[in-house]
Amino acid sequence: MSSAQSWLYRQLEKLVAAEMFVLMLTVAVDVGGRYLFNRPLPAGYELIQVQMGLMAFTAMPLLSRTNEHIALGLFDNLFQGWMFRLQRFAVHLFSAAGMAFIAWRIWTYAAQLGRMDERTPVLNFPLAPLGHFMSLMAGLGAVLLAFLALRAIGQERST
Repeated sequence: MSSAQSWLYRQLEKLVAAEMFVLMLTVAVDVGGRYLFNRPLPAGYELIQVQMGLMAFTAMPLLSRTNEHIALGLFDNLFQGWMFRLQRFAVHLFSAAGMAFIAWRIWTYAAQLGRMDERTPVLNFPLAPLGHFMSLMAGLGAVLLAFLALRAIGQERST
């Protein structure tokens, strides 16, 4: 892995950690305020929704890079040698195509949100930049899954 890739992954890891910390604080303040003082965080629900979406899509490239996304190994024992490599290649390529489709659809929808100047109801925050960021992260995940597909061709089964 090149130093530029390592730098990018470290920055994404820091961003996900910061997002998770802010999300934790938001939930703690909202729940604490609601149950201790009968005063929930204003727009807390909206903040949590936005933060969860950002965190999920920021983490997607990291999960794709390390091959830690959800996977079922129902038929893994049936494949050996070149069949195993072909199966891994096909799974990663299909996953990359699916993620690229998701990125494209989110980008299209974000553009529509931008044209209509859609905003969150309470904080009046524009939704288009959130959608574009999520789309870019999904696109990065698709690229990394495509690299995993290419790497799978020469990969032996690790036991």
